[in-house]
Amino acid sequence: MTPIDYALWFVFGLILVWVFGGIALRLGGLLFFFGAGLSIARDPRGGALIVVGFGALCWLLGQWLYALRHHEFKSPLARYLFCRWGPAWADPTRNWAVATEPERPARGDLTRDGGATTSDPDLEGGTQ
Repeated sequence: MTPIDYALWFVFGLILVWVFGGIALRLGGLLFFFGAGLSIARDPRGGALIVVGFGALCWLLGQWLYALRHHEFKSPLARYLFCRWGPAWADPTRNWAVATEPERPARGDLTRDGGATTSDPDLEGGTQ
């Protein structure tokens, strides 16, 4: 094989990982995790703990790859782990956050009909 053939196979592999890697790693990780957990329940041995850890690692890697591709996490647990416990450079959704609703005014700033008493057009529903 020539170097160009190797490069083409490498690019093909990267495309496959990008398209199918997230779901394959998430499902495979869950399969390893729960399969090893059942194995531990049936016959408690230390070797299955390595497979449980490998399954959890595959699941987390699949969640990371999904978040890298879609700029959001598929699982709240993965979002919590990456955003709260992991280093900032490992969070693929960093600086991609979009507010889903505007910031609400303080409770005392609302009128009886629910409108804001401030002159901010975003809070009053006006146009700019």
